[in-house]
Amino acid sequence: MNATGIGHTLARLLGAMLLVMATLTAGGCGDIYSRGDFTALVMGKSEQEVAAKLGKPAAVDSSDAARVTWTYQSETFDLDHQNKRDSKALVIFERKGPDGVLTVTDVQFKS
Repeated sequence: MNATGIGHTLARLLGAMLLVMATLTAGGCGDIYSRGDFTALVMGKSEQEVAAKLGKPAAVDSSDAARVTWTYQSETFDLDHQNKRDSKALVIFERKGPDGVLTVTDVQFKS
C-alpha cells in the first residue's frame, strides 16, 4: 500500500472514531434546554402536557393545592452566564380559569 492509501485509510478510521465518540457523548445526555427554550416549552401548559414533553420531575411540592411546584434538576443552562448549567428549574403551576386546571404560570431557575 502506498503512502496515499495509508493516509486515506487513517483519515477514514479517525473520522469513524470521532463519529462514534460524538454519538456516545450525545447519547449519554438527556435533553438540555436554554432557559428561554425551557420556559417557552412549558409556559401555559397543563401538568399532563409538561410531563409529556419533559418527563417526570425530580420532586413535586403539592402542599398548596392552588399552587404546585415541579422541580427538574440539571436540565437547563444560562446563556447569559457562559452556558452555566442550572442546578434546578422550578415549574410553578397555578389553578386558572373556570375549570380550575393547573397550568404553568412561572418558571424559576436556581444556579
